Amino acid sequence: MNDLIAKTSNGHKISSAGAALAILCFFLPWILASCGGQTTSLNGWQLSAGSTTGSGYFAQQVPGKAILFLVLLIAFAVIAIAYLAWRRGHLTQTDGFGPIGLGGLALLILLITFSGAKAQAAQQGIYFEYQYGLWGVVIGYIGTIIGGVLNLREKS
Repeated sequence: MNDLIAKTSNGHKISSAGAALAILCFFLPWILASCGGQTTSLNGWQLSAGSTTGSGYFAQQVPGKAILFLVLLIAFAVIAIAYLAWRRGHLTQTDGFGPIGLGGLALLILLITFSGAKAQAAQQGIYFEYQYGLWGVVIGYIGTIIGGVLNLREKS
């Protein structure tokens, strides 16, 4: 274990931790929606695959957004880049630009998916609030970008 830590660059330590945080927070609550006295909390998996909220007469189908699965897969790709760098024993350009590009892509997907969502929900009479799971994913991907920048600085 000490060998693993010693051979891993500081950038990969940060980017891998950020990606692990994003994976963990993907399964924590992302949004809290309240309508007609019913309150529902949805996590990243439920938003990606689709879900049913409420019960009985108040049951509503929440359509899935498959693009959000890419947010989860990107975190695994960042961890794979760190693992390959550890196996290789030295840093390459991919070790810097990979986490930066992947983290930026994940943040762009989240921005596009959730921009205007609160206003759209308000038009339909739904109270909508972002939860800690979504913020944890955002912070995790900011960490992957910082890790990629550190790798670029360490390589040069």
